[in-house]
Amino acid sequence: MLSGGMTTAAETLRITQPAVSRLIRDLELDLKINLFNRRGNQITPTVEAVTFLAEVERSYLGLDQLRAYAADLRLTVTGSLRIAALPALAFGFLPQCLAAFTASRPKLSILLDGIPSHLVIERVIGGQFELGFAEVPTDRPMLNQKQIKAHAVVVLPSGHRLTKFSKLSADQLIDEKIIMLGQGSYTRHTIERALGAYGHQGNLIETPLAGIACALVARGLGVTIVDPFAAMTFMSHGLEARPLVPELDVGFFMLTAKHRQISKLATEFADGVQALADDFIAPLYKAALLATDQSD
Repeated sequence: MLSGGMTTAAETLRITQPAVSRLIRDLELDLKINLFNRRGNQITPTVEAVTFLAEVERSYLGLDQLRAYAADLRLTVTGSLRIAALPALAFGFLPQCLAAFTASRPKLSILLDGIPSHLVIERVIGGQFELGFAEVPTDRPMLNQKQIKAHAVVVLPSGHRLTKFSKLSADQLIDEKIIMLGQGSYTRHTIERALGAYGHQGNLIETPLAGIACALVARGLGVTIVDPFAAMTFMSHGLEARPLVPELDVGFFMLTAKHRQISKLATEFADGVQALADDFIAPLYKAALLATDQSD
């Protein structure tokens, strides 16, 4: 039908004209539809043939779209990312990472959920998410884990007397009202040990989320010690942050299931997370270095 005749069709397909005729007869028998009216050496398509050709062309278009989609998958410019993370990362750090990662991949489908670390672990094992970011290391044999390193910072209201220092130690916080993370937080115990060595006398406020702690600092209710990712997210809210010394490790762990291979797309994203983490918190440390350190 596209070429206008059997002979031209045969030349286009590089087969013989009788072969084309036989293929058409076989197709008509298979479909139980008369596709051509034959008068001597002349053939004309039936109405059914015209309608059927339109459907065939749609099918070929669909196949071309499938090939294009497969090529996009191969080049990791399309596909899906399913990520679960503790809220401190889901609110600021991971959205920035995804913005950078998807800049050249506009066709990606993304699911990002912010949930407690114990749920991150369970849902990565269960297959609901390819990548998980949790606060605590896990001894679950079904998981691969990679540590992303970071150190605790003190978050203060802008203009606070301690912002004149480029770094702060626990003994400098003795007279401060410290907003602590909840008892169930892994970071909470690390911070309590550091403060306890200097006899800090308890706290008036506690909250399970580092983001809430930073919001409370912004309202003048005290200072807090959190991971730098949560702190960096709130630096535009009239807050400043200073590294705590000696360093307290408050990094996180990237998790994948051992029994389930992750996509090439997720692998590429995971490979760059440490570099993305360093870039995300770099402005925080740069600002601290610019502070006038009068402790020297």
